[in-house]
Amino acid sequence: MTAPAWLEVLNETLDACAAHGRADLAERLRRRRDQPSDAARIVVLGFPKQGKGYLVNALLNAPVCPVGDAATPAVPTEVSYAAEPGATLIGHTRDRVPVAVERLTGELALRPPGSLHSVEVGVPRDLLSAGLVLIDTPSIGDPRSPRTAAALDVLAEAHAVVLVSDATQELHQAELALAKHVCTWFPNVVLALTKVDVCPQWRQVAERDRALLAEAGINATVVPISATVRLAAAKSQDVELNARSGFPELLAWVAEQAARPMEQTRVLLAAVSVRAAAAELVDTLRDRLESAGQDAGVTQITLLHRSQRNADELRRHSTRWQNLLSDEITDLLSDVEYDLRERTRKIVQTIDRTFDEGDPAQVWAEFQEWLEDNLAEAVDTNYAWLADRAGWVAQAVAATFGPRHDRPLPDLGLDGAGVAEIDDVHQPRIERFKLGQKLFTGLRGSYGGVLMFGLVTSLAGLSLINPISLGAGAAFAAKTVRDEGGMRLQRRQVVAKAAAQRHVDDVFLRFSKETRDSIRLVQRRLRDHFTALSDELNDELSREREGIIAGSAERDRRTQQVRREIDRLAGLHKRAGVLGTAARPRRELSA
Repeated sequence: MTAPAWLEVLNETLDACAAHGRADLAERLRRRRDQPSDAARIVVLGFPKQGKGYLVNALLNAPVCPVGDAATPAVPTEVSYAAEPGATLIGHTRDRVPVAVERLTGELALRPPGSLHSVEVGVPRDLLSAGLVLIDTPSIGDPRSPRTAAALDVLAEAHAVVLVSDATQELHQAELALAKHVCTWFPNVVLALTKVDVCPQWRQVAERDRALLAEAGINATVVPISATVRLAAAKSQDVELNARSGFPELLAWVAEQAARPMEQTRVLLAAVSVRAAAAELVDTLRDRLESAGQDAGVTQITLLHRSQRNADELRRHSTRWQNLLSDEITDLLSDVEYDLRERTRKIVQTIDRTFDEGDPAQVWAEFQEWLEDNLAEAVDTNYAWLADRAGWVAQAVAATFGPRHDRPLPDLGLDGAGVAEIDDVHQPRIERFKLGQKLFTGLRGSYGGVLMFGLVTSLAGLSLINPISLGAGAAFAAKTVRDEGGMRLQRRQVVAKAAAQRHVDDVFLRFSKETRDSIRLVQRRLRDHFTALSDELNDELSREREGIIAGSAERDRRTQQVRREIDRLAGLHKRAGVLGTAARPRRELSA
């Protein structure tokens, strides 16, 4: 079966947009091609506080859209025909929750932001009975806002658009930009000027809006309306008041869109969309041509000179980063060794104070645990600082490359200090002053005391061993035991200090060697990484020089190709115009 002409033109334009990197235009055309064709869909679009919800309610004479600042939904509300009034909340997973129309505003207020995809409302109205769907969109605002994104997304499946602006002021630049965008992509657009009942100067505003639209080349009819007057007329069945509301003209326009054959609507939409996409794509291609022409104006010799300057700069940069890496590694070696030495020196100072004040025989067990923990902490902290500093060195060298460094830094191989491999502290042989030794030392000291004082007292006629000589012997014995105990304590302290300091020195020597080896490994890995990057940059410059030499012919070939593509797009633009003209009713053409 042969595809219709409009579909062929649209598909050709879609393929061209995709081929030239305009995925946004291709997506618009794809959604326009695949949009539902079972019913006319009219979107009501506008900025905040313009009365979009009131307009839809007044069109249908039914409270189908929540109104008011707090109740304005952040998702589209689709209103279609139903035998009985009802509403459905649709989540992002397409789950459907039925809700009574009169409870819709309250339900929307209870829903957390972002939890809904859209709202569907059904009411028994003749205007909707032919399949017409009216869509109230979230207010247009910040381009990054989800509300704005949701509102603009609805346009992709719309057939006609009602732009809403109130009569309190003329169209501002953002509204004109929105109207320009909408009229570029839709053949049937009307501007509803709301709140004329509260703005005495609405006629002047309407004329000014028409002039602004005409100056901007925007083809949109301005229809002044008042939803308040319309609802009051409907309540009182006042035909004259209804005519003054302006809604009969808007209703006639809506009915005209609903009555137009869907195939004719699709042809018109396809024609307008193709012309809009083709025009944007031609502008893109012309910008490319202009840019290519500017590049072509630079002579080949100039480009080669620039490439040579880049090569010279790369060589100078290679020298700079190598010197930086060498200097930083040298500093790192010195700083890490000093840091470890300083930490172990403080531990040695604590060792000296500990054994100057304590007896190794009594405190060694507690001291051994403290020494092992503090050495492990010192080594681990030193290694962590080494890892941080090595990472900083890598970042500093990478920063010299600027944006040209576009890859992850290498693994520096710093897998841990190996604290678990530190040897235990070996307890030295500590000579204890046992009871037997104290007795022997006491006897040895008491002998001199007894003999000395016994001889002296013998001159007084006393025997050699008497109470006085015995007391002197006891005193000499006690002093000798104390002196011997003190000397033995000093020897134990010296032995313990020496053993602990030897262990600290062993740990320092071992891990100092390991950190130096780790730093050398970091240096080699960074050197290999940045050397490879420099080599790649040199290769890129070489290829650039080769491309400059061979680029002139290729540039001409691409220019001709782009010009042929512009001519082809111009042909599609013309064909779409013919299709759109053929699809429009004669009375629209005469108007």
